Amino acid sequence: MSGKRSREERSAERRERNMTRHLTSCPHCGQEVLDHMAKCPHCNGELTPKGYRAPDEKKMRIAKIVCYVVGFAVAIGLAVWLILK
Repeated sequence: MSGKRSREERSAERRERNMTRHLTSCPHCGQEVLDHMAKCPHCNGELTPKGYRAPDEKKMRIAKIVCYVVGFAVAIGLAVWLILK
């Protein structure tokens, strides 16, 4: 029974370490928040999530155009295949 309890305690300690690793302080109020949050739950201040980069508008526009072209080509190919079948 004590083996199971110690395993649970180790698991709880591991979860605690993982949680504290992702804590950072809010630049507005100084409270600890998780590093992936976009808004502080304490002061509602805007935060920049760790590892976040705003998408490049030019790349997003190009990706959208490529998706439309590929989708259109697939639709045309499917229509031709159904007609010739």
